[in-house]
Amino acid sequence: MPEKITVYVDSARHRRFKATATARGLTLTEFMVRAAEDALRPPNREQAARQMDRVRTAFKGHASQDALRDWREEGRR
Repeated sequence: MPEKITVYVDSARHRRFKATATARGLTLTEFMVRAAEDALRPPNREQAARQMDRVRTAFKGHASQDALRDWREEGRR
């Protein structure tokens, strides 16, 4: 049996979600489910490489393995 999830957003954000869903020919529910599924999908190799490039350019220095591990775990929460 399907489970129900309720998410509360402000009116402006709701209008943007609804307009985008409509422009794509989707219901708001279909749009939100697809967005959630996309967020859960792990990045492919190309996307992961781009993310690492952004990290490398933003970080100029040395970090311990523990600091790197902490940063990686932050992105998974």
